[in-house]
Amino acid sequence: MSHTDRSADRRAIEQLNDDFGHQLDRGDVEGFVALFTDDALYTNGPRVLRGGQQIRQFYIDRTRDGPRTSRHFVSGLRIEFTGESSARGLSAAFTFSASGSPPIDSTIPAIVADFEDVYAFDGVRWRFAERHIVPLFRAAAPRQ
Repeated sequence: MSHTDRSADRRAIEQLNDDFGHQLDRGDVEGFVALFTDDALYTNGPRVLRGGQQIRQFYIDRTRDGPRTSRHFVSGLRIEFTGESSARGLSAAFTFSASGSPPIDSTIPAIVADFEDVYAFDGVRWRFAERHIVPLFRAAAPRQ
């Protein structure tokens, strides 16, 4: 039986997942978009974004009305290599988010979700070919 050492690939995919939250939470739209392949599929519940331009525009639009504060926490990443340059991942995440600048007067997570991913190695680095955010719990909408 042959065991290929994929530890460097695992570390790179773990870093990719860490970079997702880091770039998003700090408002680095271009750094965030660079984590995805050019033709990536990115879904969050009913929202479907295809390709870097749609992903970029969505994240630009979310701060059009002012600052947005968020923090993403991800745990339990499982990686399955499906080929030399492809893999699948599954992890659990929870996110705090709100409009405005910190400190925000809220401690209820906005969402708890599974992240279902497809990764592609482009010859230089691993990137998201697909990221599906599957909501499990959502915070109630604020009362008006």
